[in-house]
Amino acid sequence: THKGDSEYFRVDLPGIGYAQGGQQLSFKECQSDVDKIKQSPEYLEAEERYTTDPKNVWGDGERKKFRPRFYDVENAWISNPDMRGKGHGKEIYKAFIDKAIEYSKPYGGVFIGAHHCTIGSGTSADAKRVWKSLSREYTSAGDVIFIGL
Repeated sequence: THKGDSEYFRVDLPGIGYAQGGQQLSFKECQSDVDKIKQSPEYLEAEERYTTDPKNVWGDGERKKFRPRFYDVENAWISNPDMRGKGHGKEIYKAFIDKAIEYSKPYGGVFIGAHHCTIGSGTSADAKRVWKSLSREYTSAGDVIFIGL
């Protein structure tokens, strides 16, 4: 289930847990990771695809700028301790990522990062393991992933 809007939302997986977070202006504590991703072929291809798409033009003919959104996972929790360590954390994060993608489609891409990317702390060792696992499936650097849309 989902609650919230494009600014701040929560996804719940009944019987498992939840992830919540919101849109940020940047990831100041992980800027070097964002900069690395911006040099990746996947990022550059997403930017090219967005800027050349004829749908991405304002009414006056000016092209829209490629401006990926930034979302941080502020908090995630698996309610039942017996469910931990079984891949459910990754499942919860993927549900959050799917919702962030939905909200970010008009902007061409989305960066999703760990909470410490916004304030410098607040990401548990368990969450870091989930980020490490996610980094193998997405364009990533550190605890930041990117999806071109």
